Amino acid sequence: MQAVYASDLGRAVETAAAFAQAAGLPVQREPGLRERRFGCFEGLRFDEIEQRWPEDSLRWRRRDPDFGPEGGETLRAFYDRCVTAAAQLAARHPGQSIALVSHGGVLDCLYRAATRLDLQAPRTWQVGNAAVNRLLHTPQGFMLVGWSDDMHLARPALDEPA
Repeated sequence: MQAVYASDLGRAVETAAAFAQAAGLPVQREPGLRERRFGCFEGLRFDEIEQRWPEDSLRWRRRDPDFGPEGGETLRAFYDRCVTAAAQLAARHPGQSIALVSHGGVLDCLYRAATRLDLQAPRTWQVGNAAVNRLLHTPQGFMLVGWSDDMHLARPALDEPA
């Protein structure tokens, strides 16, 4: 691995630091890998959002690409932001392996970009916490190599007794 990039939000930076240090690499913060901005929805439960803004809640749950809560991002703008950021980072490292540490919504967008799925298609894949997802970047875009590999979480580390 030649570089480690992370969303500049604390949880992603902390996660990236754990393996960046082992690889002897710094964590480079990338705001383009941040989670979607949900504006007035942030910090609220689903039922609270539905109660306060029933029509907006419906548009959000239907994955309307042009809907964004007041003060937030539309799904389309979010997708464009995070996929463009990931592509730009990959383009800086042709033929090399890099790590990107981000959030569930960003991973969802990268999966869709790699598999050419529409933004409104229902999710049928896992977006696991601390899972490894492998993508290949080419001039034509991303391609899916492997997804939601969490075997490193299920078995003891090599230096731990069995």
